[in-house]
Amino acid sequence: MEDSSIDRILENMLVISTVMHKKLLRLKFDGFANGLTRIDLAIMGELSQTNMTMSELAKALMMTKPQCSHVVDPLVRLGIVERHPVTNDRRLINLELTEKGHKSLKEMKLKVKESVKNRLASLTTEELFKMSSALETLRNVADKLML
Repeated sequence: MEDSSIDRILENMLVISTVMHKKLLRLKFDGFANGLTRIDLAIMGELSQTNMTMSELAKALMMTKPQCSHVVDPLVRLGIVERHPVTNDRRLINLELTEKGHKSLKEMKLKVKESVKNRLASLTTEELFKMSSALETLRNVADKLML
């Protein structure tokens, strides 16, 4: 692939990621679910699928283990995440989303969905269809890159 094509891909990725994070997914979590942040939402989302060790969670979120531990600690204090020693290896700690965590995650997802829905309301049906198709394509490409 030519460098100019790669440059164009990179430029588009940067623009899209900025728009997605700063405009479309921009939310104020102030006063909502104990002031949880986007990274808290990401942690809760990962742990809602399965219990994980700190190392597994850090890898899934592309963080270092100390960074991950730093952001998990407040969730433990809030009763959203629990730590449980692994039975056959006490050096490992499993992280588990609590019932309170599942409830908070559900509430946050509803708030995010409503916010995105409001922002997308200004688009035409055709624009929404094109956006949906483009996002499906990006997701398929991302899945291939993750292999």
